[in-house]
Amino acid sequence: MRGSVLLFLAGLASLALQLILAPSIAIFGAMPDFVLVFVGVAAMLRPSDSTMVVGFALGMVYDLVLSGTPGVMAALLALVAFCASRASMRLGNDTLSVSLLITMASSLLVETCYALFYVATTDVSAADALLMRALPCALYDCAVCLIVLPVLSALFSRGASIHAAPESSTIRLR
Repeated sequence: MRGSVLLFLAGLASLALQLILAPSIAIFGAMPDFVLVFVGVAAMLRPSDSTMVVGFALGMVYDLVLSGTPGVMAALLALVAFCASRASMRLGNDTLSVSLLITMASSLLVETCYALFYVATTDVSAADALLMRALPCALYDCAVCLIVLPVLSALFSRGASIHAAPESSTIRLR
C-alpha cells in the first residue's frame, strides 16, 4: 500500500514538473516529457499493475490539462508501463545500459505514435511531425531519464522495493 501511494505522489510530482518546468526548458520547440519518463522508469523499477493504473491516470490528466485529445496519452502511457515492465522482467540483468535502452525505446514509441496521431488529426506533414517533433522530443526524454532514473531508484529503494534498482559495473545507482 505504501509503495502505491509513493508511486502516485511521485507521479503527481512528474505532472507538476511537466506543467511548470518543461515549457521553460524547451529547446527549439522540443520539450521533455517528464510524465512519460516517470512512467517508463517507474515501470522498470516497480513492475506491477499499479504502475499501469498510475500511467493511465496521469495520461488522462495530461490530456485534459494540456488540451490534448482525451485518452491518447493515457493509452500510450499505459502501453509504456506494460511494455517497460515486461521488458525489464524479461531482460532482467538490471544494468544501467539495459534500463536506458528500454527507456529510449519506450520514449521513441510514444513520441512517434503521438506524432502520427497528430498527423492524422491535423494538416501537418508526417516528415515534419516525425523529424521536428518526435525525434528531438525522444532524445530530450532520454537525457531527462539520466536524471530521473537515479532519483527514482533512490526514492523507491527507501520504500518496499519490488524490483532491484539497475546497476552497472561502473555506475551504481544505490
